[in-house]
Amino acid sequence: FDRDLFWIVKIREPLKQAGRTVITAKSLADVQTRLSTSPPPACLAVHIGLPGDEWAAAIAAAQAASVPVLAYGPHVAIAAQQAARAAGATRVIPHSKLADNIVAQIDQTIARANAPTRVTDTAAHDQEE
Repeated sequence: FDRDLFWIVKIREPLKQAGRTVITAKSLADVQTRLSTSPPPACLAVHIGLPGDEWAAAIAAAQAASVPVLAYGPHVAIAAQQAARAAGATRVIPHSKLADNIVAQIDQTIARANAPTRVTDTAAHDQEE
């Protein structure tokens, strides 16, 4: 989810070259439409440097649809990074990391979302010893 052509191209082109399907969403309504498709997107990349709060609603909508979110934005936008985490972003990275290798960044976001959660049941663990 982005309206900045610079970042749209920076994300889209390497992913296309890697054989990935890329769909651009420029509004919250676009994001909601994409999230309702079957199957849903493998990952949603969201620019948290956009003015307004649509990006936070896009993250929350993706989280509700169980779609991992890679949020990216200026490294100095600490409040936006914290808000993205609070909205449910799987990963939050600065622009500089996004530009390094977007394919790897997307793959790491999907992997993190699909990683099994370790839950320790101390009562059951105590009984086994």
